[in-house]
Amino acid sequence: MPQSMRFLVLAGFVTAMTAVGALTSFTIPLFSVVPFTLQVLGVYLAGGLLPPRWAFMSMITYVLLGVLGLPVFAEGSHGIGILLGPFGGYLWAYPPAAWLIARLAGPTAQRWRLTLGLLVGILVIYLGGMIGIMVTTGASLTHAVLEGVAPFILWDMMKAAIALPIIARARAFAMERWGADSYQNAS
Repeated sequence: MPQSMRFLVLAGFVTAMTAVGALTSFTIPLFSVVPFTLQVLGVYLAGGLLPPRWAFMSMITYVLLGVLGLPVFAEGSHGIGILLGPFGGYLWAYPPAAWLIARLAGPTAQRWRLTLGLLVGILVIYLGGMIGIMVTTGASLTHAVLEGVAPFILWDMMKAAIALPIIARARAFAMERWGADSYQNAS
């Protein structure tokens, strides 16, 4: 299979996994109105498994599918209104976060580089989420952190712990089968 086809298929798979992760959502009343989902796991996988351009495009595709009306956002929501609402900042941050994870992980995805990428990626998502909450609701920075970041730190660390071995094994398989050159040339 040609290199571009492999990345296209993988990007489609990661996009679909992000959508499935959005449907796996729940809220904890009195804890946060922001839903807990597995979407960030999809962002982690996109950045860890794909070259930067492909990681970015997989998340752009995900966001566009939701804007076009497919129920792929948290709790099956969809539409441009979600991107313009209080939780839209998280979604806006997915493409740049996936791109940064991929860029920082590099073509060989050494564990320390991948860990750094996941950390920077989640910080970008948190920043986007906080900005979205503050801009759309007029909330203070403190409120945005307490509502949109603090409740999710442990949850997102657990998703990173799940993503790391998946990415490491998939990368090792890809390097063994196709070599690092195919990844580097696709960036």
